[in-house]
Amino acid sequence: MKLNKLKLKKYYILVILSLMVCLSSLLTYKTMSKLEITSVDGHKITTDAYVLYPDHEFMLAKDVAEQVLNARIGWEKQTPLPEGIYYKDQVAVLMYHHLTEESLSLYPGVLSAEQFDEQMRLLKEEGFQVITMEQYRRFMLENAPVPDNAVLLTFDDGYESFYKLAFPILQKHGYTAINFIIVSDVDNPDGRKVPKLTWEQMREMKRAGMGFYNHTYNLHYYGIVDAEGGTRPSASALLYIDDENRNELNEEYYRRVTGDLALAERRLKEELGNTDSAIAFPYGSYNEKLLDASDSLGIKLKFNTREGLSSRTNLNAPRINEGDETLTAALSIEQLKHTEPLMELTVNSRKVPLIETQPHLRNGKLMVPLGPLSRSLGIEMHYDRRSRTLKLTHSSLNKA
Repeated sequence: MKLNKLKLKKYYILVILSLMVCLSSLLTYKTMSKLEITSVDGHKITTDAYVLYPDHEFMLAKDVAEQVLNARIGWEKQTPLPEGIYYKDQVAVLMYHHLTEESLSLYPGVLSAEQFDEQMRLLKEEGFQVITMEQYRRFMLENAPVPDNAVLLTFDDGYESFYKLAFPILQKHGYTAINFIIVSDVDNPDGRKVPKLTWEQMREMKRAGMGFYNHTYNLHYYGIVDAEGGTRPSASALLYIDDENRNELNEEYYRRVTGDLALAERRLKEELGNTDSAIAFPYGSYNEKLLDASDSLGIKLKFNTREGLSSRTNLNAPRINEGDETLTAALSIEQLKHTEPLMELTVNSRKVPLIETQPHLRNGKLMVPLGPLSRSLGIEMHYDRRSRTLKLTHSSLNKA
């Protein structure tokens, strides 16, 4: 009877874990509606637009984007790379969460140790180069080179399986990885949940080249955001204050998240002696104020859960989820070979780095992401969500 209860408890824990991991992918969604845009020339135009949440990426028809930006936009074939080189001057940041000893294909976000081992073997066999966090930091912040087909291995949430299962496999293949820690779970362990890493385990692994970074102190949960009990990720939402019948003010929100991130940073430095910083946003959800709070604490390297390759043009890097058993190890690595798009976007004949959202056809029209195009031209975007209006202006830096 006791054994059955333990198995049942393990089953429920894995179900909850899988649901939490799935929430990350559910946070990216899109709506199609009318948007009023004031172009860089001051002209107003109303058009259909997709808005991709949570980070408000606007997808416009190519001809409309050309009109509001006063620029020429191209969508052309990439220059072929030599055989065996899948991408250059970029990094594929792979994301994992929890490993198990046996295969549990029904649970997204959970990967067997055997399949993880096979993925690591195939990375080397297929010509991928696993880099260290220090190499990644120098690539992103100091313009240092990285090898072709560069890969950075990352884990989220600080599960003990990283120590018991992933760590021996990483050492076997001569690789390093980093883990983003929910620091309060380490300071205040809860025996009812999936076991988390201890500080001593992290210190041992850090001596072997592993790294441990910020996944917030205690913001990895969905908080209430309205009187009806609706919830959103607490790190990126204005929480509802029930006894005052209101939401947090922007200033209150900023103090809350800055204080939390600062506490996590302090504990990581105290326990592990960290001299550098990085953060992965819970559920991949973030906003401008959360980015500003991170910057104010010197956390320059950021990671989300959008799919794509990482390049120097965006310090908030996308990641590729390789951490569940919906694909075989061979198919996962095969897909990684084709992460780089076969086409490239240009504006006024200059290549536009596409970090996350790719252009695509809809009803015969090419839809392009306005954000990367605007940044390439030094144009600032000012969006008013209530009125559904977007104003484009030349950056003050360009005017100086």
